[in-house]
Amino acid sequence: MVIFITAAVVQFQYISYQNIIPESLFIKEYKESEDFLYYQVSNTLHEVTSTIESGEDVPKDSTYYYYVTDGEKTYSNTQNKDKSFFEKYENAFFALENGSWTVGKNTNSTEISSYYLDDKYTVYISFPNEFMEKKQQEWEESRAKLIPFAIIIMILAALTLTFIIFLICVTGRRPHDEELHLIKFDRIYSDILFLSFVPIGVLWIRIVVDLYYSGIYYINQVYSMIGTGLLTASVSAICGVLLLSLARKTKAGKLLRHTLVFTVYYVVYDFFKSMFDGRMFAKNPLTKSLFYRQLIFITVSGFLVFLSFVLFPVSALCLLPPVLEIVIIYWYIKGNNKTFEDIDKGFNESLGEQMRAERMKIALVTNVSHDIKTPLTSIISYVDLLSKEENLSETVRDYINILSEKSNRLKNIVSDLFDLAKSTSGDIPLDLENLDIKKLIEQTLADMEDEIEKSGLQIKTKLPDNPVNIFSDGKKLYRVFQNIIDNALKYSLTGSRVYVELEEISDKAIATIKNTAGYEMDFTAEEILQRFSRGDKSRTTEGSGLGLSIAESFTSVCGGNLNVEIDGDLFKVTISFKLDK
Repeated sequence: MVIFITAAVVQFQYISYQNIIPESLFIKEYKESEDFLYYQVSNTLHEVTSTIESGEDVPKDSTYYYYVTDGEKTYSNTQNKDKSFFEKYENAFFALENGSWTVGKNTNSTEISSYYLDDKYTVYISFPNEFMEKKQQEWEESRAKLIPFAIIIMILAALTLTFIIFLICVTGRRPHDEELHLIKFDRIYSDILFLSFVPIGVLWIRIVVDLYYSGIYYINQVYSMIGTGLLTASVSAICGVLLLSLARKTKAGKLLRHTLVFTVYYVVYDFFKSMFDGRMFAKNPLTKSLFYRQLIFITVSGFLVFLSFVLFPVSALCLLPPVLEIVIIYWYIKGNNKTFEDIDKGFNESLGEQMRAERMKIALVTNVSHDIKTPLTSIISYVDLLSKEENLSETVRDYINILSEKSNRLKNIVSDLFDLAKSTSGDIPLDLENLDIKKLIEQTLADMEDEIEKSGLQIKTKLPDNPVNIFSDGKKLYRVFQNIIDNALKYSLTGSRVYVELEEISDKAIATIKNTAGYEMDFTAEEILQRFSRGDKSRTTEGSGLGLSIAESFTSVCGGNLNVEIDGDLFKVTISFKLDK
């Protein structure tokens, strides 16, 4: 490709040095050529009209006939000054009369109409047929010399174009590999590659022109063509490298994106966009990201409002702030929506994780409790059998009693765990019915009479005279009151009182159990309702820490609400159910 381009340029320079006019290749008639109409005729008109100002005739050996007058002075190089004499040379006759040009029958008038002279001039010019025939012969000889060069140059141009297309097609490819390969040179921005053509082309033209005229006036023409060839080869090689780099980028889809202008634009655009889509605040919590985005939105919007007032007198620029405001609003809403989606997603994932963890814990407790029940039942049975054996020493019998006591306590804990797991998971059978909660409380107190007497505490009841009906599961609710009263018996101050009250308020039945704690209650109501949480942190008293948790869970599944209040040493549990009227 480089060789063909260089050869074509050197051919052009060689043709110029041979005084071969390239126009002869395209125009057959010399009289129709620009060389005749523009140079020959224009120079002749200039010489003729100059005679009026200079007062000197055109040289006697001129190749044309002329007649010129301004009304006062007349000049001519022929004795016959009649217009008809000049008109007989119809292939090259030009006349100016009263400011209007006329030409011969076969004369081209394209260029002459643009040549202006004052209306006072009358001009006749004609070129003899002998002169025109001689020029036509020279024109044809020039054409004959030029055709071989033209054919060579056309072949070179066709081959150059073919190789350029071929190079563009194969650049970036390797044999047996369809993947496009870029090189380090392709890291240069596309617009810089494009702009590089301009200084390289201007520099090449400037030096080639200087070399051309140097070949005419100063140095040997062969040296001039050699210099032109070397320069053209270098420039065409450099331009070829630039062109193929652009071709590879086009194939890779990076031509426009990998420009310095686009890169600067994208950096600025992405910087402002990142303020609203959350990337700038990616390390911050989502709520803080919302705050910063809102702050930036207010600041930018305020600046655009100020800019609108400043640019208001300029009708074209005053539309810029509203357009930018629309873009900012779009980014702001889009960024907020994405942040809200991330918050919802995080919340749902966290909630899902908590639910899965809760289900796993419930399943674990349920399965372990169920698995422990079987060997524990066997242990209790064998301990019972051992206690019935005769001839046991007192020491052994004490050991058996301790085993019996501890195994029964373990049985109660496992039972509590099992019940709590089932109630928490919602997989618990309910036998809902209409029941009198007043009778249920009285029955619970009666069944626990032995424990109450053993505790040494006084139970003060305040129950209504009439029945208080609710819709619930009596067995589960019995367990609730049993656990709460048992909790009060264990942790109340020695010799104090436990108050059990029931009243109807609005459409609800509200039962209250109050006691004075026998220890300092340094916990909250929420903490005491947690599983395995005990008021006696030293754990010297018997208890699993599940009583209140089971009571709250059973109350909830039965349709009621359990609430704990702590006021100094006063511990108060309130159970409320909707009345069933």
